Amino acid sequence: MENISIIIFGFFIIITSLLLSLVILIQNPKKESIYQSFMEKNFRFFGIKRTNTFLENITWSLSIIIFFLILFFNFLLKSKH
Repeated sequence: MENISIIIFGFFIIITSLLLSLVILIQNPKKESIYQSFMEKNFRFFGIKRTNTFLENITWSLSIIIFFLILFFNFLLKSKH
């Protein structure tokens, strides 16, 4: 049972880290990379200020989620031994 929960927590940590990386790449407003093409296609209905606030809130939320997932993962590993 503990092995399954360790695998699930590890999977969630990886998925959340990938999502956080994607959000950070989208947030780069100074260069014309992923940010501008993503803004043109998906966030036309938001204003620029609201989109930046939205992306910043997602970044903080994902960071906090990763922090707690790693803490629980660490407790699971220590309780196994």
